[in-house]
Formats: sequence, C-alpha cells, structure tokens
Amino acid sequence: MFKTGRTYLAATAAVLALTATACGSKGGDGGTGGGGGVAQPAPDSGKGADLDPAALLKLVGEKTSAAKSAKVEISNDIGTASKSSMTGAISWEHGLQGEMTGTMGGGMAGALSKAGSDGSFTARYLSEAMYVNMGDGMAPQIGGKHWIKYGYADLAKLMGAAGDSMKSQLQNADPISSVRALIAAGQVTKAGQETVNGVKATKYTGDLAVEDLAKSGAKGLSADQAEALRKQFAAAGITTDHIELWISGDDLLVKKVEKFSTKAGDAVSTASYSDYGTKVTAVEPNPLDTVDFVDLVKANSNKTGA
Repeated sequence: MFKTGRTYLAATAAVLALTATACGSKGGDGGTGGGGGVAQPAPDSGKGADLDPAALLKLVGEKTSAAKSAKVEISNDIGTASKSSMTGAISWEHGLQGEMTGTMGGGMAGALSKAGSDGSFTARYLSEAMYVNMGDGMAPQIGGKHWIKYGYADLAKLMGAAGDSMKSQLQNADPISSVRALIAAGQVTKAGQETVNGVKATKYTGDLAVEDLAKSGAKGLSADQAEALRKQFAAAGITTDHIELWISGDDLLVKKVEKFSTKAGDAVSTASYSDYGTKVTAVEPNPLDTVDFVDLVKANSNKTGA
C-alpha cells in the first residue's frame, strides 16, 4: 500500500470517528453488543414545555439517554477539505455501537480515489474498535481484504489529545453531551418552534467557549490530557462552538447542529435522530477479511525504510 493511501486511510478513520462522536458522551460501561429496546414515553412526557430552557434540556438528556438507541443521519463538513454523510442505527447503552453507511466528499474523496475508493463506506462501531469497509476498489491496496480495524487506543495515539477525548466519547456515548455542556455553561436560549423532519419541535441555541468545549470533551481524561485538548482546540483556531438543538413534544432530541471555525475552514456537523429504541446489532467483521490499521502502517514503514 502506498504512502498517500495510508495517510488518507488514517485521515478517513479520524473523520469517521469524529463524525460518530456527534453522538456525544455520557460515561457508559463498555460492552460488546448493540442494544435498544422499544422506548416508552415517560409519564410526564411532553411536560417539558412548562420548564425553563436549562431544566427542559436536563429532562431531554435524561429521556434521550434512557432511550438507549435511535436511527441517525449525520453529516460533517470542514471547509472544502472534508465532507462526509452517514446513516444507520446506533446504540449508546454500552458506549457507541452500531453500523453506519455513507460517503466521503470534498478533497478527502479526491485523494481516496487515487487509492481506488469511490468514497462510499460502511463503518461498524464496537466497544474497542471501529471497522471500516471502503469497498472492492480499495481491497487491492490492503492485501485483498475489505475491512480495516481501527482500535480506539490506536486512534487516540494518532490524533493526540483530541484522540484521547474521542476514544472516551466513542466508548461512552449518547447523543446529548452538547446538551449537558450548554446546561453547565448556562448558555441556553429558546429560539421558537419549527417542524423538523415532520416533527414539531422547539429550537434552543447556545454558544460554548473553547474552555467549555475542552471541559465537555475532557470527561475521563487526566488533568494533563484535558489541558492538552484545550491547547489542541486553540491551535486549530477553534474559539466557540455554536449549537442548535430541536426538541420534540416528547422531550427527545430530534436534531442537533454544531458550527465552529477552524484554520481548515468553517465546520458544520448536523445530526438527526428518529425511531428511538430501535433494535441495533453490531457484529465484528470476519477476521479473515480484516486487516489492522497498525499492521498496515508497519508494513508500509518496512517497505519505505521509514
């Protein structure tokens, strides 16, 4: 496998991991199976409209966490450098688990095409690793196999301080870390009512400073790791995160948009949620059709003498 292909496979993994963490973090307990029963509205469902924004979002966080799973549509744009979209079903009962399919766009897709990929992919999220299938066109570059295993610990090393945060979020995920961060920062404003994906919803907005972002991403990190994360955000040019939330009459998160500026361009992450409580199954791919990304890196280093 040539160096450019390896580099962009690493970048692709980082993009897919960060896109998936649009599902947020909550401090789960690990595990190997995607779950999710049928979500039942709580007895006080719909009463959130009588609460102030912070109290309402606290209720939303509790109900969304309790639902344990949902169908999700996620898009992530960072200037012209990277674009991705994903759809599927995820569970957050035991960390982020599930399967998503999607496409890569922007400059990332152009680079991946040189390695044989058409930009489409399937990503499976399990308790300790993410598995990515970039299609038949990529297989010749990775020894004829289709799945690449990215251990979360290995991704953390690849991405530095942000990787430590990402690893924690992937292993302890639910959709409402942004909700908690807004409550903690005391920055929540009600912004009217809209219909989103056919659901009547109330919109809330807020802005998080880089210090608040670092705090929201630092759960499970040491003090040194948390400070390194803050510095990494600052080095990337991130100063604030503008968050928009749409909440249904059942006090569940319907849609979330996050916008912030980086040195690579303006970034927008959008996630829509539906069918809470849907059944989710996450299965490890056939080991005979899987290669570990760490082994790809080692093999390439041996060939190039790096």
